[in-house]
Amino acid sequence: MKKIILFTLILGAALQSCEDIITEKPIDFLVPGSFPATEQDALAATTAAYTALHSNIISFYYAFTPSDIAFQGQHNMRPVSWFLDLNDNNGDATAMWQSNYQGIALANTVIQFVPDVAMNDDYLKERLIAEAKFLRAFYYFELVRVYGDVPLLKEVITNTDELVGITRNTVEEVYDLIEQDLSEAQSVLPNEYVGAEMGRATKWSATALLAKVHLTQNEWLEANTRAQQVIASGMFGLVADYNSLWGQNAEYVLMPDKNGVLVNENVFDIQFQQDERNDFKQSWVGSRDTEIVGATNAVGGGWENMLPTTDYLNMFEDGDVRKEISYVTELNGNVLESPRTPGAGPVTGKYLNADGDAPKSNNGSQNTYLIRYSDVLLMRAEAENELNGPTNAYPFINQVRERAGLPPLSGLDQTSFREALRKERATELGFEGHRKYDLLRWGIFVETIRNASDPHLGTPAANIQDHHVLLPVPAREREISEGSITQNPGY
Repeated sequence: MKKIILFTLILGAALQSCEDIITEKPIDFLVPGSFPATEQDALAATTAAYTALHSNIISFYYAFTPSDIAFQGQHNMRPVSWFLDLNDNNGDATAMWQSNYQGIALANTVIQFVPDVAMNDDYLKERLIAEAKFLRAFYYFELVRVYGDVPLLKEVITNTDELVGITRNTVEEVYDLIEQDLSEAQSVLPNEYVGAEMGRATKWSATALLAKVHLTQNEWLEANTRAQQVIASGMFGLVADYNSLWGQNAEYVLMPDKNGVLVNENVFDIQFQQDERNDFKQSWVGSRDTEIVGATNAVGGGWENMLPTTDYLNMFEDGDVRKEISYVTELNGNVLESPRTPGAGPVTGKYLNADGDAPKSNNGSQNTYLIRYSDVLLMRAEAENELNGPTNAYPFINQVRERAGLPPLSGLDQTSFREALRKERATELGFEGHRKYDLLRWGIFVETIRNASDPHLGTPAANIQDHHVLLPVPAREREISEGSITQNPGY
């Protein structure tokens, strides 16, 4: 899929307004018999629906900064991380709303129009629609976790007047659509792809995302069932060497597990391509240390938007092999130290991407994991513990701990297992876009920030308010609806 995601499509441009988000400009050619009209059109339209996955680094940033594992350097002090002057004109809050609704518009195009396209391969048609449903579910999952109630748009908007008077659907209604889309996608999508199509949504990426959707709603039985389906598929395993999972040379390469069997740990990821579709992550997690040769353009150099906290460091137990790549204090003999943020220095090593040709600043091509198999195992462990206590949860968390070089857990009650699980998700999945969403769904985000001991979180801790569990609805969207889209409390 590295190649096909790079299409610049007329469709993508047509569905995107430079001024607003859920408003698409009138699209006269999006009618049956015009576009998409052929099998090639249907493929192109579906491919376009993936582009919003990598159109905005802000979503990745927001997913764990700030949290107990990450803070932002002082060079910028973005309101969504420092909670200073966070309002409905905030650019980051607007950008996340924008990119996800653009993705929804692209997915809706496939869902609405591809059924009427004449195609020789009936299964291909069903698969493309299923991919679009997976993507629409993903984009709505992003929105509902960030903004709460949001408008549900299930069809392509061809007249902007249709958006006057539009209202926000409830969280429950949004989740109903997400679950319906993922269930329908799961029943159609293939187990895997080969060659250039690798990277598209599979049956198991839909199932794993559905497990996470249920987990987010504290629907433990459903989450447990879906996670178990992924585990029982036999399609995935834990790579023996945790630190080998990152870097562009690791993409779609089967690696040995502890028994030497070649396995795949990637359940779903986002595709990037150097010089064409850039990932930005290396620069965003990099240090501004002036001693790094090449500065922001070098491996390890960057803008200090996402730096690990000392609280995160203290979560790693003695002997945890994951610390080596998760909390990097020295690069090429230079002990990292920022001149812009006193006391800052360590970076995550998951996006250093030193493989192959020297990366070009924010122009790397390393894919971003959205769901790894270890995440599925930890979801199953969490659901089992919440349902029945830790007895049947140990095998799943201990697989993850064994790979990390840690002893198995035992003898815990439900509460102590819950705390151990929360720590394990941080050390296993840190800087992969999960931590803030975990803290939010556990209902402890605000108190975690307020109680953080890392001095770099002092200002966020002093400024965070209870309403910051949600972002403001962008002012422009409320204007477009002529006031029928309401604002979140506190903004």
